[in-house]
Amino acid sequence: MIGKRSIFFIAVLLVPALVFCGAGMVQAAADETRAAPKEINIAMVTQTILEEPWNIAMVQAFERVEKEKPNGLQLKFVVSENVQPPDAERVMRQYAKTGKYNIIMAHGGAYSSDAFKRLSKEFPDILLACTGGGYEALGGNVYWLDMHIQEAGYLLGLIAGAMAKNDVVGCVASFPVPNENLCINGYFEGARAANPGVKTVVTYIESWYDPPKAKEAALAQISAGADFIYANTYGPFGACKEKGVYAFGHSVDSNSLAPEVVVSSTLYRWDPYVIYIINQWWDHVVKGKPFNAPTDRIVFLMAEGGSDIAPYHGLESKIPEATKKKVAETRQKILDGKFKVPENEAKAVSSR
Repeated sequence: MIGKRSIFFIAVLLVPALVFCGAGMVQAAADETRAAPKEINIAMVTQTILEEPWNIAMVQAFERVEKEKPNGLQLKFVVSENVQPPDAERVMRQYAKTGKYNIIMAHGGAYSSDAFKRLSKEFPDILLACTGGGYEALGGNVYWLDMHIQEAGYLLGLIAGAMAKNDVVGCVASFPVPNENLCINGYFEGARAANPGVKTVVTYIESWYDPPKAKEAALAQISAGADFIYANTYGPFGACKEKGVYAFGHSVDSNSLAPEVVVSSTLYRWDPYVIYIINQWWDHVVKGKPFNAPTDRIVFLMAEGGSDIAPYHGLESKIPEATKKKVAETRQKILDGKFKVPENEAKAVSSR
């Protein structure tokens, strides 16, 4: 039986405990409130000028994701363009030291994995992302995002192969890096599927952005009989307009640049990549999960929203109905997982 004195002592002990627990609950609620940020800030460095298609595609993805507001976040981003590899680590470190940016991205495959190794140790609570080929999968807070669009390239190849009057299709590209080779080889594979006798010609201009050089390469291919030019870089459209040859754009919908010749374009859809890294950062900040990047590159294929082809715009009537039907059917098979485009990262070669 508990006496009055015992009840008194129990009360003396319980009241502070309850007060402490109550305060703890209030503090926990306050901590949770503080852990639910309203905005996320991303800083990106690029190897080339912002107008280059590779960069435009990422900026367009930022703008689309900004409207979606994943996790209710207001997305804000800044870009430092034309940052050459030797300067990239310094620029990213400057962003990191401000304490303002939650995600810092190096957009391009020529930047150094060594820089990320150093930065990841210095800034473990910042999510670091690198895009393109040529990196190491470092794990931790370093996320390697790569773009594989051989599927979109294949679909455009079906059009080129079917419509090539001289049975020659061309491609002007920047460098023979793996993700570039994937789409070029996919394009050639699609052309051969539509026309087994088609010849292919490819020119790497060894520059990420040199429109005059790319135009000259396209003119040379047209002189060699190419009916279609897949422009993996800016410049070939001028040559195609001069010579009355059709073209495809790369990374972004390029029809507005030359509506009389650009039939379609491969599309880089970085949206799922951006949402993915935002969610990884959110889980780290709000749920306390350690950054745990995969020890392999992260790729979203067409079925996962990572790529597509652009509309035909005003040139749709120029494409044979049977070809448009074949492209639509093949695209749907890719989305349904019933058709797989070969992944060939080897340097593309001319067969002419």
